[in-house]
Amino acid sequence: MEWVIGTLIALIAAGATAVQAWVVWKQHQVEEAERLRKFTPPPRPAAPVITSVFPTTYSPPPIPYVGVVLASEVGANYTKLQDLLVARKYKEADQETALLMLWVACREKEGWLDTESINEFPCQDLRTIDQLWVQNSNGRFGFSVQKQVYNQVGKDFGKFSDQVKWRVNGNWKGYNEMIWEVGAPLGHLPRGLGAKGWWKDGSGGSISSLEPRLVKCNI
Repeated sequence: MEWVIGTLIALIAAGATAVQAWVVWKQHQVEEAERLRKFTPPPRPAAPVITSVFPTTYSPPPIPYVGVVLASEVGANYTKLQDLLVARKYKEADQETALLMLWVACREKEGWLDTESINEFPCQDLRTIDQLWVQNSNGRFGFSVQKQVYNQVGKDFGKFSDQVKWRVNGNWKGYNEMIWEVGAPLGHLPRGLGAKGWWKDGSGGSISSLEPRLVKCNI
């Protein structure tokens, strides 16, 4: 009988402890809820203002167009030549130049320009071809550049040929030996027809044919 009474007393004591613990927990919950209800969070700091290094109204300046006017006195089409030179395909551009000049001079059948045809070559076309070469070679190629070199060596065609590297150690360079890059010697291109290019007439004459025409055309 005594162990029954002892067991009951122990159960009652355990229950009382559990009830007391629950009361404490419940009171803590009520207090925490009240604290949270009264809590006011501090204001958030303002987001930083990021200022661009460029004004919002900035617009890049327009790029000036400095293209060559593809003018021709006889209706020649220089678009293909321009495209080749812009792409720096200098060998193809040199061949296109030759074809165009033969067409302009009506010498396609002959395949070369004589002194007379060069002396009568339209100035406007000669200028267009020259400007295309000059503009698309950083000023290194073109008839006007070749004229400057020619004048610097005292209008001596042999010295001119050595200077522009059409002739090396007395030997004329073949067409496929030309340097088809912008780093070629000053005045190296355009080469034109024959080993001596446009600076000799196709008959092999010893007098430069192109320089007087460049002077007359103010190129």
